Amino acid sequence: MRIIIQDDTYRDVINWKSLPKSFLPSTIDVAKEDRGSESKPFLLIVEPDDSIAAVKAYIQEEKGIPFKKQKLLNQDGGVLRDAQTLVSAGIKKGSTLILRYAPITQITVVTPSGRWLKLMVESDDTIADVKAAIREREGIQFHKQAILYDGREIKDHKPLVEFGIENNSVVHVYLKQCGC
Repeated sequence: MRIIIQDDTYRDVINWKSLPKSFLPSTIDVAKEDRGSESKPFLLIVEPDDSIAAVKAYIQEEKGIPFKKQKLLNQDGGVLRDAQTLVSAGIKKGSTLILRYAPITQITVVTPSGRWLKLMVESDDTIADVKAAIREREGIQFHKQAILYDGREIKDHKPLVEFGIENNSVVHVYLKQCGC
């Protein structure tokens, strides 16, 4: 079946201008101040039982927009989850999905040594994702990290948004003293 993807990513260009180039989708032209009401629909041929994740993979293949930086919405503006199938999301032949860039935000992580790290995250990233980034940058073992925000330790598998972590939030990493 054919579905229409309404590319509304131009709306996000201004928000991306302050981000490092490595975080920008390759299709964004940050040199342009305003792309006006430029909107580019395109067709995809899919199967009703394809997942939203599969649709994102097709978009990545067709348009070069990285999977993780895509957010798909239905015509009412509802966010479609990767595990949903098109049919379970009510998407039929000729339906239009809206493509937006997944919002990326910057948080500051204060390490046990007092060093301040800037991390680019998405609101649906989890504390486990943050810990993985800290391990990569600082070499601190995942299981030895305790992340504190707003005076409390936060759990690994919940999204940052559930803790109120947003743009410019500061989280602290402490080393667990147990033999964990």
